[in-house]
Amino acid sequence: MEKEVIQIVCNIDTSYVKYCIVMLTSLLENNKNERICVHLIASELTDEARIEILEVVEGKYGQTICFYLIGEEILQDCSIYGDSHISLATYYRIFLCSILPADLSKALYLDCDLVVLGSINELWNTDISQYAVACVEDMWSGKPDNYERLHYASSDSYFNAGVLLVNLDYWRELDFEGLAMAYIKAHHSELVFNDQDVLNALLHDRKLFLPFRWNVQDGFLRRKRRIRQESIAMLDEELKSPVIIHYTGGKKPWQYKSVHPYKSFYYFYLDKTRWRGERPVVPFSYKSKLALDKFLCFCKLAKPKYLKPAVLCVEN
Repeated sequence: MEKEVIQIVCNIDTSYVKYCIVMLTSLLENNKNERICVHLIASELTDEARIEILEVVEGKYGQTICFYLIGEEILQDCSIYGDSHISLATYYRIFLCSILPADLSKALYLDCDLVVLGSINELWNTDISQYAVACVEDMWSGKPDNYERLHYASSDSYFNAGVLLVNLDYWRELDFEGLAMAYIKAHHSELVFNDQDVLNALLHDRKLFLPFRWNVQDGFLRRKRRIRQESIAMLDEELKSPVIIHYTGGKKPWQYKSVHPYKSFYYFYLDKTRWRGERPVVPFSYKSKLALDKFLCFCKLAKPKYLKPAVLCVEN
């Protein structure tokens, strides 16, 4: 019996081509026994970028990729909150039913600022027949502001939209796209986390929470956490075996200011691409700051930003 094809969706703008390739490399390196089809959504993409991504997905790994270049007209009623590092392209998540083929019943959406460290077979085979989406609790789920802005009870929690197993049939039946656009029009001034807020406002009681290992966010690794207190014990257990490391927040591993404890995984997979060996130049002033921070922590005059992470390794 032929294996089911795992349908992966990601969206990018021109500035994220490299990071998308690194993410896809990590995914495909660790899922070589699966059949995978990547659906890549963008407003525009140069021929050079398209060929480069094609050569990785189909040429190097023998998998399939479909491109959807749909322009930004569809996003004309969407906006980004303040001076955010988040791209307007994230709103494409709302329009998956319009963009993807009508015969797809589900898809796994992945942000491009993450790396996959293992098999996603278990995640893909999660039963979501009764849910609109399967997702992981967000690192800011403990903030009361989320629930005040979005007008629902904190008992339903708040999820991160960077890893989503989407029940497309459910979304079509619900007319999610229509509901989302109506919500944006009525509540645009309340949207701080953009389309992630929209997804939570409309699907908070139609979701299935996944184990934390499927979307390990920056805030999970911090000494000061903003996740709901009742989730911390389970989170600590899940952090022993993470599968997807999601570099949330404004400081990405490809930037010199990142001190993310697992940023080495990004470079591990970057080194399997044509950008092998590329590293950001760290100014002397910032090196001095890091050295001082380390010294102060050693002397117990300051506390580290991150908890001591689990020791993880990947195979060459």
